[in-house]
Amino acid sequence: MAKILVVENNTRDADRFRELLVQEDLEIAICRSGAEAEEMMASDGRDEFAAAIILWEIPGPPFGFALLTNWRQDWPAKPAVIVSGTLDATLATRAAILGANDFLEKPLEAERVKSCLRSLLAPHETLSPLLSALQETIIGKSPELLSALRKTARLIPHVNSRALLIGESGTGKELFAKAIHQLGPTAGAPLVAINVAAIPKDLAESTLFGHEKGAFTGAINQRLGALEEAEGGTLFLDEIGELDLSLQVKLLRAIQEREFRRIGGSRDLTFEARLVCATNRDLAQEVRKGAFRQDLYHRIAEKTIQIPPLRERTGDIEILLHHFLEIYRGGRPIRFARETLSIFRSYRFPGNVRELQYLVRGALIDCEGDEILPKHLPLEKMDAQLLGNENPPPANPGETHSPLSADRNTQELLEEITKSLPQSWVSLPYREAALHSERAFDRIYLRHLHARVRGNVTRAAQTAGIDTKTFRKRWKESGLAPLNGPDEDET
Repeated sequence: MAKILVVENNTRDADRFRELLVQEDLEIAICRSGAEAEEMMASDGRDEFAAAIILWEIPGPPFGFALLTNWRQDWPAKPAVIVSGTLDATLATRAAILGANDFLEKPLEAERVKSCLRSLLAPHETLSPLLSALQETIIGKSPELLSALRKTARLIPHVNSRALLIGESGTGKELFAKAIHQLGPTAGAPLVAINVAAIPKDLAESTLFGHEKGAFTGAINQRLGALEEAEGGTLFLDEIGELDLSLQVKLLRAIQEREFRRIGGSRDLTFEARLVCATNRDLAQEVRKGAFRQDLYHRIAEKTIQIPPLRERTGDIEILLHHFLEIYRGGRPIRFARETLSIFRSYRFPGNVRELQYLVRGALIDCEGDEILPKHLPLEKMDAQLLGNENPPPANPGETHSPLSADRNTQELLEEITKSLPQSWVSLPYREAALHSERAFDRIYLRHLHARVRGNVTRAAQTAGIDTKTFRKRWKESGLAPLNGPDEDET
């Protein structure tokens, strides 16, 4: 029997939820305040909850929006519903941005509540065998990733369809290419992967098309090229945007005519392989600049799959962290500290999944205990990204910071305040309206400060000019994930 966490301080509405959930053969746990809900969500039995119903106006701190944020961070795959006494499009939009799956209005209507719960708790759609197999290989449950996996699953059976994988470095383009090969009709045949950017320019043509003995100085033996080696299988050309224009013409002919010649060869060879290309460039822009042939672009981009960067699929971060922890821990009983998870949630991962993987491996090497702490991360390298600044600080003391970094930090704060304020905030009493903004400021300021000092609460408090007790109090009241561990770093 599924159990639902209901955060509701109105006795009549709480009883109504209990009545309706019992009718649906569901268990219910009711919390009357944000603090009580936070405690229950952090308890040992928290994993038993299948979904949460959270009153937006619940007395806090933490308030409803903070509870929703914490729920979504801890359980990205479990549904959450927001309840409010006011049907407000702005509120519903804000709730959706924070991860709410649905929105219920008071007074509660029996059929609406039941319909909502049935929809959220219904078994997930029946996945195609290909999509299921992809999800076992490529880790994550975010809608952004699932969209890319669906397109890939539809492409896989069509061996003659050429695919262009578009994504930043580290997003997993090669992993997608391997899955396309291994799950499709070419499985069992060769998969030949070539990183175009890594081939010396004078060897690129030979690497792709091969050469005959004596074709040029140093060609003492015949060499088969990648197109020939991939026969019957898959040819994966990574960083295709780096291919020289002269070779783009030859590749285009091989694709169009399904044939090519080795360097120095006198006869045509058949090109019979599935072609998958990948790039981190905007090839359409490269075409406009004359750096990439338009006809080749249209040939290789018959089907395009956009692979999202990790910063756009933040719900997958914790899933990936635990996935790589399980791979590399070697049987050690080890876990991430809450402060460490908080840092990872704030980090933008410019290196995407590959960087996350390396960070987990590095932390496991440095950690001798049973808990990965902030001090086990290379925070001096991560600092600029933790601040939301993609540009590193200036090398010379006399230089000034780009205004871009300040704009990003300010923008993050403004967005947090906007999400925190109810639509009718101007009609609220001064203290209540100010409290919403104050809590939003604390969440941004304290989280970044805490990350910069590697999770050392004492140092963070000193930097902020307050004592550690006040720092911890404001941290808790702001709705951030609970701090854990000692104030001082262990050195």
